[in-house]
Amino acid sequence: MKTIRPKLIEENRFPVESSISYGVDNNFHELHWHEETEICYVKSGTGKYLINGTDYGFSSGDIFIISNNDIHLCHDDENLVMQVLMFDMFYIGNGSATGFPEFFTESLYSGFRKIDGKCEYASILAEILGEIQSEYDSRERGYEIMIKSLILKFFTVIYRNIPENLSDKKIVSRNAFDKIRNIILYIDTNYQQHIDLELLEKKFGISRPYLCNNFKLLTGISPINYVIRKRITEAEYMLTNTDKSILTISEECGFRTLSNFNNIFRKLTGTTPKNYRKISSQ
Repeated sequence: MKTIRPKLIEENRFPVESSISYGVDNNFHELHWHEETEICYVKSGTGKYLINGTDYGFSSGDIFIISNNDIHLCHDDENLVMQVLMFDMFYIGNGSATGFPEFFTESLYSGFRKIDGKCEYASILAEILGEIQSEYDSRERGYEIMIKSLILKFFTVIYRNIPENLSDKKIVSRNAFDKIRNIILYIDTNYQQHIDLELLEKKFGISRPYLCNNFKLLTGISPINYVIRKRITEAEYMLTNTDKSILTISEECGFRTLSNFNNIFRKLTGTTPKNYRKISSQ
């Protein structure tokens, strides 16, 4: 079973990574979050981000800032190439994130996540990101200091060019944000079992309207639809990577009957489990 990694950078001395990625790994097609701040620069191609319940389409030149613990996923179309910069905001801020505007560091805010590649300062930001990648690849003496200063410059350029009232509106309360993340983790771990709204209400001590409203606000779908999509995603993985029978996969992914599994699978993927396995093996 695939798991969510809350921490992606293992290096503690210099917790910064910059790389060029081609396409999006299947693990990142699912909702996840991590301790690091992530900056993604779309060099070519198209796709879509879902960040804290908001959809963002993207194309060449666009830049995304994904804050520490934002709930997000990414889907790519063809030919996607991105520079992905991951770093510990507290390291960049010398042990504190207080030097950064709150909407950069706090997932509760609707905040600022996408910089359109056509905006007047996007080219400046792209140039800074290019310098960061060059420093990271060459690793000349003092590259850590240079990268740190370039990241600070990146955020300063943004801060000088955006509306002052950008962070006025919170998405949800801290309590709601934490509970929804815990519910997502629970579903990801227990999707094989029976899960309904009544169970989630009792287990997490929240009312149904509170659960449904905040879950959809932060993920873009209802809790039950998330359960179903999680089961189908795992079924796709098992159909592609195991020799288990379709009936066994149906049962292990939490479907009560084979017919129910077949119907839902076809509805969400456009084909049957049998045909999906055949296509995947070609």
